[in-house]
Amino acid sequence: MPIKLYNFAFGPYPQRLNIYLAEKTPANVEFIIFDEPDKQGGVPPAAVKELTPTGSLPILEDDDGTVIGQSLAILEYLEDKASGPDMLGATPTTRARIRQFVHMLDETLTFFGLWARHGSCLGHGIVRTSQDVAEICAARYFEQLRLIERMIGEEEFIANDCVTIADCVAMATLQYASDFYDVPIPRDCPKLTRWYAGFAKRPSAASPRYPEAKRAKALGLMAQTRVSVTI
Repeated sequence: MPIKLYNFAFGPYPQRLNIYLAEKTPANVEFIIFDEPDKQGGVPPAAVKELTPTGSLPILEDDDGTVIGQSLAILEYLEDKASGPDMLGATPTTRARIRQFVHMLDETLTFFGLWARHGSCLGHGIVRTSQDVAEICAARYFEQLRLIERMIGEEEFIANDCVTIADCVAMATLQYASDFYDVPIPRDCPKLTRWYAGFAKRPSAASPRYPEAKRAKALGLMAQTRVSVTI
C-alpha cells in the first residue's frame, strides 16, 4: 500500500510538498490533490479533515496508521520512507545546515503570513486588521531574508550542491509572496535573487493556479499596508 498524501493545489505550506514530490518523484506515494478549501462543497472531504485535530492540509497517511499533519514533519518522514534522491543530506553536518535553512525559512513564512493575514484586503472581515502587526511582521520578514542571504554559500542551491528540502521550502515561500501578493525579494539579496530566478525555471517550481478573485485582493500587499521593501 502506498503512502497517501492529501494536499491543496496552492498555498505556501502545500506548495512545499508539491515541489518536493515533483523533485523526488517517489514511487511509493499516492498524491491526492484538491482545489482550494470549500466548507460548503466538502473540500477536503470530512473523512480527510478528521484525520488530524486541525483538519488542515497537507496530511500524510501511511498504511501502518501513521498520520502527520504538519508540512515539515511530512517532508522529513518522506525522506525516511519514500524512494527517490536524497534531499536531506548524507552527513550530520550537511543535514544540520539544511535543517538550519529550513527552520529559518519557516520563521520567515510565519512573519509573512502574519503580515498578509492582518494587513491584506483578503483578510478584511475575517480577521482583525492591524497596521502595527503588518508593519512589524513585514520588517521581520525582510530581516529574515537578509539573514538567509548572508547564510547562502557558493553552492548552486540554497544549502547544498544539489536540490534539498531547503530549496522546496524557500521556493514555496518566495513564490507565494511574489506571485500571490506581489512582494519582491529585496534588492540587497542578490544571491537569493539569483537562486530564485534559477530555481523558478525548474518544472517542479511551476506556479500553481491561484483563485483569481482571491489573488486580485491579495496583490499589492506592500501598497495596501504602506510598507516599503527597504523597511
